[in-house]
Amino acid sequence: MVDMSSAESLLSQDTQINGTVGNCYSNDAKMSMRDVNVYYDQKQAINNVSLDLARHQVTALIGPSGCGKSTFLRCLNRMNDTIPICRVEGGLTLDGSDIYDKNMDPVLLRARVGMVFQKPNPFPKSIYENVAYGPKIHGLSSNKAELDEIVITSLRKAGLFEEVKDRLDAPGTSLSGGQQQRLCIARTIAVSPEVILMDEPASALDPIATAVIEELIDELKEKYTIAIVTHSMQQAARISQTTAYFHMGQLVEMGETSQIFTNPAHKLTENYITGRFG
Repeated sequence: MVDMSSAESLLSQDTQINGTVGNCYSNDAKMSMRDVNVYYDQKQAINNVSLDLARHQVTALIGPSGCGKSTFLRCLNRMNDTIPICRVEGGLTLDGSDIYDKNMDPVLLRARVGMVFQKPNPFPKSIYENVAYGPKIHGLSSNKAELDEIVITSLRKAGLFEEVKDRLDAPGTSLSGGQQQRLCIARTIAVSPEVILMDEPASALDPIATAVIEELIDELKEKYTIAIVTHSMQQAARISQTTAYFHMGQLVEMGETSQIFTNPAHKLTENYITGRFG
């Protein structure tokens, strides 16, 4: 095993980090992040990270616990705005528009950049109302028939409709864990996002439910740009086209998933992939 002091030494000795190792920029970027720094009060959690999310691809963010993966992900739809001591610096754009511009409405941004959390969090409402809630508040339907269509279509896209079509009035919390997570994905899809952020969406699920979620992610990338934080390197290898390795708040390496897992350019990445630390 490699202890963390040795890992810190590797990180400090190598200046070719934060995107200079590997291909962190895309010719077809949906979102672009440049020189992003994140602070919780005086503590720096993200250090000068630059990368792109390519359209209609799954980008996996991997790294040891506490390395900044989830903190970085939450910057992409301004979820960190809800933490008073958090400060985000740098350039973050969606289709070229600054998402931290004072004229950018965070509520509308989160409709365009949806998020699925680690633990399924259905509302204490019916299955139908869970999915209908977003379209209602954003005025995406003008009548009940249109709302019904959005709900049904979203549940179909999430691979859940056939399982719940006869009990749409049942509480969302009555579903199994895997079904609840797909309900949360349907809820996210219902407001027509362009990007979906996933923070370890299968970590609380059994292997069968995890496989269903992974198949769903593979289908969703045809329409959406997806970024996923995962603690499972096997999952990252299975579902992503691009992988970014984070360590101690820094982006160490990013590139095609096959290259990252078979021929990483940085020793830190190699040590993590091979299980020498993390």
